[in-house]
Amino acid sequence: MEQTSRREIAFISGPLETGPDASYFREHYTKRIDAAIAHGDDFVIGPIPYGVDKDALDYLLAYPISPSRITIFVTPDEDRMWGNNFRFRGVRVNVLKHDPERGTPGPRDRDAAMTANSTYDILRWRTRIEAKKFYGKAWRDGHLTNTERNWRRRRGIGEEVIIREEDVDFFMEDNEAQKKERCVAC
Repeated sequence: MEQTSRREIAFISGPLETGPDASYFREHYTKRIDAAIAHGDDFVIGPIPYGVDKDALDYLLAYPISPSRITIFVTPDEDRMWGNNFRFRGVRVNVLKHDPERGTPGPRDRDAAMTANSTYDILRWRTRIEAKKFYGKAWRDGHLTNTERNWRRRRGIGEEVIIREEDVDFFMEDNEAQKKERCVAC
């Protein structure tokens, strides 16, 4: 019997601020995106014109892949503001529909739709130490980012459940990489 391979769809999400020259994006996203491109995967991204959404779209469009492999999910308001810019760049635009019972969809609805229309995530949010350093006095302990909400949604973990950083796989991967960088005899 012939096996058919199903194309995977990566949902790329992350912080709205990626630092000088997109350093956060380059450090934590490009290797995983490169692997997904090499695997032939498609991508869904949010519409925010800065941060990881913008960095990911620019990075993907700089690659020799078809823009048709990229879908930007937008709310009706986001479509009015930014939709034509995305269409001009050749990517697909998925506009969430108005729900008569729930009203106009918002960013959480958009993120939920991207989770539902993808098979895995390429994401990372800042650790507590990184967030304290990056945000300074504006940092709030216990703040749940939209990126963490996306990660939780994929796994069916409610927002009220407390998650330790050491239980999140990408933080452990980062810690292992940091250990290897410091280890001279590894």
